[in-house]
Amino acid sequence: MFKKLPSLQNQVRVLLCALFGWFAFFTAGCGSSGGAEGDSSSGGGALYGSDTISGSISGQSGGQSRMAGWVVVLTERDTGISRVGEVNSSGIFTINGVRSSVPHGLNLLSPDYLVRGTFAVAASTSAKLQTFFTMTKTNLPRLIHRGYVVTPQSMDGISLSTDTIADADGDGAPDGSSSLGLVGTSTVDLDGDGIPNDLDPDIDGDGLLNVFDADDDGDGTLDVVDTDANGNLIIDSAEAFSDQNFKYGIEYLAASVEVHPVVGGTTKTYLSLATKLRSGVSPLSVQVRGPQALLNGSVIEATSTTPEAAWDKRLLDDGGSEDGFSGDSIYAKKVLLGTGKSPHPFQALFLQLGFGSAESPVFAEYPLTFPDIDIGTMTFTWNGPTRTVAKVTTSNPFGDLTTYSWAISISDADGVKIYESTLVTAETQTIVIPDKLLSTGSVYTFQATAQLLDRIAGYPAFIVYSASQSITY
Repeated sequence: MFKKLPSLQNQVRVLLCALFGWFAFFTAGCGSSGGAEGDSSSGGGALYGSDTISGSISGQSGGQSRMAGWVVVLTERDTGISRVGEVNSSGIFTINGVRSSVPHGLNLLSPDYLVRGTFAVAASTSAKLQTFFTMTKTNLPRLIHRGYVVTPQSMDGISLSTDTIADADGDGAPDGSSSLGLVGTSTVDLDGDGIPNDLDPDIDGDGLLNVFDADDDGDGTLDVVDTDANGNLIIDSAEAFSDQNFKYGIEYLAASVEVHPVVGGTTKTYLSLATKLRSGVSPLSVQVRGPQALLNGSVIEATSTTPEAAWDKRLLDDGGSEDGFSGDSIYAKKVLLGTGKSPHPFQALFLQLGFGSAESPVFAEYPLTFPDIDIGTMTFTWNGPTRTVAKVTTSNPFGDLTTYSWAISISDADGVKIYESTLVTAETQTIVIPDKLLSTGSVYTFQATAQLLDRIAGYPAFIVYSASQSITY
């Protein structure tokens, strides 16, 4: 079977993108989002449009009413910006602020914001599917949820983009791949669609946009522990773009999940969220949309000057919200999740930048998806004469995952931290505390932490704390 060559226009687009990277991608026609509606970020590009899109959806084995509470997400192919609509009791949804003329993907989320379907229709080319479309009407055709795929009942009101992905077995669902090796140059194209990984909104061709995909390049390594998550043979820390970095509106969106043991064998789970606005972006609000089952009951813990308060889902740039200092364009918040709550694997939430008016806001929404991580325990022992902290061999802070780092911190009798070691690899079994740091006869509190990679510097995806140990030196 001969591979279909991309058109001359697409070949020029890919060449420009390969030569000039993301800059060319957005400014020289490489899938440019186009249009001038709404507020802009530095570098141009609209953050929201003026169209309101409505539609209906049903399951393959039931009526529209059975889809009540599900969530339909339109995501711009070339920016990763989403707009979200909840399905009502009649199976109907409405999404505001859409830029209909730019290509979109569509995903279906369960009421708990778990990705459960992606838009796909058979292409004219054998064993291929098309997953992106523009809208020519304000009403989408009726949608049908079929397993992991969402299909339109007709093509009325939508125009398919030329992008295709593989469906070798012809079952109507994207193949995806987890077996391709990383070969070639930095323009490696894992899914063979003619677009280098650096620029491809669906790197592994599984039909799931990178912003929702916990393993962008389909190599079997979760992005949270993959130093080259997009598989372009360049270490991610040397790049400025990923599924957590955005070209328009915000620079990044980061989340950290902290798990702390408490007396009685239970745990407290904290969620920290942070984003940095791009220059010139001034939204009415910076807030979070997500599953009620996860976020409801979240609180901002009490401090010496403020009482505990229910979280209103807002991120703040006030210098008191884990956001750096006031006015630095970093918006953040650290909250304590409700008792027994923690993110589910592949659960999504959205950062919302609100624009327009308080009475009729429209949003640019940025997805973030949690990976499938098993949380275990972190324990250690202390040897005073040798000043050695040893990790207990049965410690499994992230289940079977061993690609983590750990460290030890020490606080004095007043609870003031006086020392924190450098991070060492999971294979390292001991950490030696510096000589003359501790005073004979004094009481200290030791605590170990284990953490996964921080793809956005300073925001490890998961941190597991050990129980604190009171030690007399």
